Amino acid sequence: MTDQRTAGRFKQVRRSRALLLAAFRAHPGPIAWGLVGSLLYGTSLVAWSVALGVLCNDVVIPRFDDGHVATGTVLAVLVAVAAVGVVQGSAGLIRRWTLVVTRARFDATLRDAVVRRYHQLPMTYHQAHSTGQKLAHVTTDAEAAAELPARLPDVLGMLVLFVVTVGWVVVVDPVLALVGGMMIPALLLVNSVYQKQVEVPAEAVQERLGRVTEVAHESFDGAALVKTLGRDRVERDRFAAEAAGLRDAKIRLAVREWMLDSLVESIPTVTSLVIVIVGAFRVNSGAITVGALVSFVNVFAMLVVPVRTIGNVLGDVPRMLAGYTRVQAVLDEPLPPATADPQPLPDGPLDVRVQDLSFAYPGGAAALSGVSFHVPAGATVAITGGTGSGKSTLLLALTGLVPPAGGTVLLNGADLSRISPADRVAAVAAAFQEPFLFAGSLAGNVLLDFDASVSASASDSAAADPRLDEALRLARATALVDGQPNGADTPVGERGVTLSGGERQRIALARALAHRPRLLLLDEATSAVDATTRQEIMSGLATGLTSTTTIVVTTSAATLALADAVVYLQQGRVAGIGSHADLLRIDGYDRLIRAYERERVQA
Repeated sequence: MTDQRTAGRFKQVRRSRALLLAAFRAHPGPIAWGLVGSLLYGTSLVAWSVALGVLCNDVVIPRFDDGHVATGTVLAVLVAVAAVGVVQGSAGLIRRWTLVVTRARFDATLRDAVVRRYHQLPMTYHQAHSTGQKLAHVTTDAEAAAELPARLPDVLGMLVLFVVTVGWVVVVDPVLALVGGMMIPALLLVNSVYQKQVEVPAEAVQERLGRVTEVAHESFDGAALVKTLGRDRVERDRFAAEAAGLRDAKIRLAVREWMLDSLVESIPTVTSLVIVIVGAFRVNSGAITVGALVSFVNVFAMLVVPVRTIGNVLGDVPRMLAGYTRVQAVLDEPLPPATADPQPLPDGPLDVRVQDLSFAYPGGAAALSGVSFHVPAGATVAITGGTGSGKSTLLLALTGLVPPAGGTVLLNGADLSRISPADRVAAVAAAFQEPFLFAGSLAGNVLLDFDASVSASASDSAAADPRLDEALRLARATALVDGQPNGADTPVGERGVTLSGGERQRIALARALAHRPRLLLLDEATSAVDATTRQEIMSGLATGLTSTTTIVVTTSAATLALADAVVYLQQGRVAGIGSHADLLRIDGYDRLIRAYERERVQA
């Protein structure tokens, strides 16, 4: 047990050192200035105690003894006191400024690093981690981690104050120094207990903060589901349970911190009382002056400041490290391997060849096994199959969002995994069944340019960027935009809340088309659009994008009939390739399509 605790302490020291080094590398200026301010502040506290002793010996006592004090002496003491006050005030301002700046800047640095990492991590990571937990890493965890480097200068400054004070009192009177030194082992013991008592509760608080954020995000993000299914009370109770758990964890932590803080602060107070008693005898024996005793008592009274500062920071270290550990876990997530010796993507319409493609999600069964098919340049191929057959996973693999476990995807003979991300993004665009819209304008969502201002009408918008008009026309969304209060400038609200499902899908499709892709991937991208408009869109894509290779995941018989070929999947394997009419001879395919069509008629 002792070995485990010792190992835990060493681990905590290593984590603290890593956090502080990371902060200093990122923002050395504010931390260095904070250290200067803290050192000046600590030195000024000692100087203030010395000045009080001088004031007592050279001004107060002589005044009582003979009623006369030299004017020069009074002025000198007053100037010294004023100088100490100016230094102390200036040092205090530096401390506060650097604390705020360091905390804010390093917090921002961690947030930026986490968000950047999120963008670099593969799709499988995002599928395996909840949005609420990811938000907690960017908010509460980063805030907690930024506290330690922000408060480090105070701790070091107060530590120096402690050392200087001990040295000064030893020189002035070793006996009183010995009396005061008795509080050091007491403080070390209390701080050791402090760390052990608050470590687990502090980590529990940080963990529960993440869970509260996760539940809140799910409830808000699924507001429509919550309301339509009448789960308002259930969700309130679920959130209340997590919030109550967080409240109780914070109370437990706060009670322990308060009890230990009170014990820590009482030690210097008791020590000062003992010093007064022993010091009185020392003054009476002539070993020290009254001024020296006043300085001693003031110094040890002020030691409450460094003791409290150091104790508070040490008490909060577990919570800060818990936040940093959670942030570091994200930053330590392995990135997809960089594209080695990237292949150039040949110009012209893209020929797509899929060879023995396999993929499995972590901890799950194989989603794709030995999938092979060919899409000639400029052709339209549909992919269909039952639920769980691997349709969407296949499309994600074709976009490069999930790396296959085996097999290859060739674009004009170039291996997709060896094409540079920039070339892939320039050539491939996708639209999905569940479209994501930003809270900006319609035009901003299509062009992904939220700074550009377009005019109210679609024709004027086209003059600003011709891609907009063409994309809206192909997605059959021109009338939709023209019918909005401010045309293309109309904001759509968070996730496009002001639009219907079919309208969101058409805007998302227009966004993919505005990209002018050479390979267009559609995953049930028009499933919420009425049948007539869907057929107009697919026919328009076939005639308007003759040089674009299109792969569409669909269960619509009409769309399947329009495709040049259909790839039929069953349990992650290719069960048939051919025209829609040819595949209808396969019993499983025929039953599947008939079932989907009956479903649509009943809907």
